Amino acid sequence: MNRHIPTAAAAVAGLVIGAGGWALLGPTKTHTVHDTATAAPAGAVASSPAPTGTGGGHYTSAQAIADKLEAAGFVVSMLHKSSNDGSDMGIDAAYDFDVTEKPGAAPGDSGINMFRNPEAVVTWTGMSKGFGGIAVTGDTWAVSLASDNAASVKLSKEMAPRIAKVLGGTVQE
Repeated sequence: MNRHIPTAAAAVAGLVIGAGGWALLGPTKTHTVHDTATAAPAGAVASSPAPTGTGGGHYTSAQAIADKLEAAGFVVSMLHKSSNDGSDMGIDAAYDFDVTEKPGAAPGDSGINMFRNPEAVVTWTGMSKGFGGIAVTGDTWAVSLASDNAASVKLSKEMAPRIAKVLGGTVQE
């Protein structure tokens, strides 16, 4: 019985050290196969996306959108792959994240959706508006802002025009 106590203590210590190491040294961003192909090497200077004819900036990944917001001074959390399957709405990838203009807790979850084509964005925008959603859209992407409660709606309505300016998108309410 005495042999098991040191083994259990070592296992617990390993878990604590591993969790602490993950928290300090783990990945800070979520990357997908598509993101890896377009990710800039460390230390590279980020470039602004070229606006498209629709008035929205073109982005090839959710991470590029999050990085652009962060570079403009927004506080952006790590992206988390959404469990919502929006493939029937033309969504190729969906991520949950928090976005605010200053450090502190966000009043609700936001999301970044990457769509197959501009028509899917138009369809999704109509549905979002029907549910009272607040979003910023571009050619094949949408940043869906928190609208869970009065505080999140107020903040999202204040942030949406600034997010649209940074990303080259259009506010949708």
